[in-house]
Amino acid sequence: MRLRHAIKLPLSNAAPSWQLVVLGAIVGLIAAFAIVAMRQSIEAIQLYFGLGHHDSFGAEGQITRMLAPLVGALVILFIAFITHQKYHRMGIPFVLHRQRKFNGFIPIGNTINQFFSAIAALASGFSVGKEGPAVHVGAGSASYLSQKLNIPHNSMRILTSCGIAAGIAATFNAPLAAVVFVLEVVLQQFRIHSFLPLMVASLIGSTVSQQFFGDNHDYAHIAITTLKLDSIGPFIVLGLIVGIAATIFNRSLLTVMKASSKMTMGVRLPLAGCIVGIIAWFIPHVVGTEAGALNIAFSEQPELSFIALVLIGKFLATICALGLGIPGGVIGVLYALGALLGSVLVWSVMPYLPEVAPYASMAIMICMVALMASSLNAPLAALVAILEISQQATIIFPSLLVVVPAIIVAQQMFGTRSLFIEQLEFQKLPYKTAPVYNTLQDTGVLSLLRRKFHCVQRFKADESTSISKPVFIKPDPQIARYYAPHAIQSLPILYDNATLADVYQELAPNRDGYVLIVTQATNELIGFVTWRSLSKHLHREYE
Repeated sequence: MRLRHAIKLPLSNAAPSWQLVVLGAIVGLIAAFAIVAMRQSIEAIQLYFGLGHHDSFGAEGQITRMLAPLVGALVILFIAFITHQKYHRMGIPFVLHRQRKFNGFIPIGNTINQFFSAIAALASGFSVGKEGPAVHVGAGSASYLSQKLNIPHNSMRILTSCGIAAGIAATFNAPLAAVVFVLEVVLQQFRIHSFLPLMVASLIGSTVSQQFFGDNHDYAHIAITTLKLDSIGPFIVLGLIVGIAATIFNRSLLTVMKASSKMTMGVRLPLAGCIVGIIAWFIPHVVGTEAGALNIAFSEQPELSFIALVLIGKFLATICALGLGIPGGVIGVLYALGALLGSVLVWSVMPYLPEVAPYASMAIMICMVALMASSLNAPLAALVAILEISQQATIIFPSLLVVVPAIIVAQQMFGTRSLFIEQLEFQKLPYKTAPVYNTLQDTGVLSLLRRKFHCVQRFKADESTSISKPVFIKPDPQIARYYAPHAIQSLPILYDNATLADVYQELAPNRDGYVLIVTQATNELIGFVTWRSLSKHLHREYE
């Protein structure tokens, strides 16, 4: 009882609490070390088998580059085989689905499968992002901890989001962008009680990553020149082209997914390995996540035809890998494609518009995040990301000139939605919830719990006048089944870690009555929540 009042009761309220901040810090620590273990495993495998280092496969032989993706696909297929394909759903769309519909509950089997499958995919050179597995592993770690501690489900959603933020921060060394991404894409709402633990978890994730991989901001040295009035037009045109490119990427990826939907996993994964291997045979720089492609995009005086070739090869390798089911993320490869596209556009117009030369590197960097913003519908996260990457506030104005037109073109002209949402709908994973459920999911049942009641094994009508508290009848002490006096059907029961959304689901059909609350460990009746108190709570929330 003391534990419930000291920890679970504050966690059930939609209000800031030191308990939630401490748990967020623990989640950030666990998620960060899980991401570090995954990244170090990838680097160790690449070093041991001579598959390159730090996402660079260009120096390896053609045979190695061609066979590595196929071997990686077979390893992923073997992992799916030994798990009987029970936990094959992975990645950010799956995490969003579990976050919206299951309060952040993620089966530990999916998390383990994602961990080892991602190592195989990334170590073998598939063109997929590291952040997808990082998000899944971080969220899965938080979910597992929440289940073990029997945390209220409203706080489990926040802790799962903390794991996501820690995973992104540990991957990109961008803690503030990770928080904004979670608020903008995952939670899609801003609440002060969730912001604090998110910040702590993200900060810890970034700090732990820095201890192992260094505090690297590879593009902080790029000079950010104040934009002149006559250069505003080219940046707006750049945004329009990026918006078109985002639409092409999203639709191409979904086309591959639909075309391969009837194939079995045993066909899709090896096919992806063969296609990426063939592309890598001719264009070695397309292999890996984003580092190799970014080095080419930001090189000085590059050969335009070579960059265009790498852009096309990277595009094909990415949509084939992700579309055919290779586990991985999309943000890292969108960074690479955006930078390559920006490099092609900038160096193409340089002979005709020499006045844009001082802005070349800055424009390429902006395209890097603008493609991600328009593809995932995450403009604010993109702007914060480029601020952290460049470490210069001057870049915000030119970034807006590119990001805003890109999103307008993608959404308004071509009807492009967030790639994650389109993937969810294609996979038939529900993610939409009614506004009333969104509101009630933020609060646990303990916040409205009434603890004064009287429980009897047999009810006598002549005793009803002497009992002022609500009476519940439990005929069999061994079975957690309760009845109201003179009722035939048993009363609805929820565990003490449920949310008010669960209460609403039980009582909404009749808009009356109450739900009994029992402990999950012992099935002990601890109180009840009435429809009247729930209605008052809703009115306060919407005032």
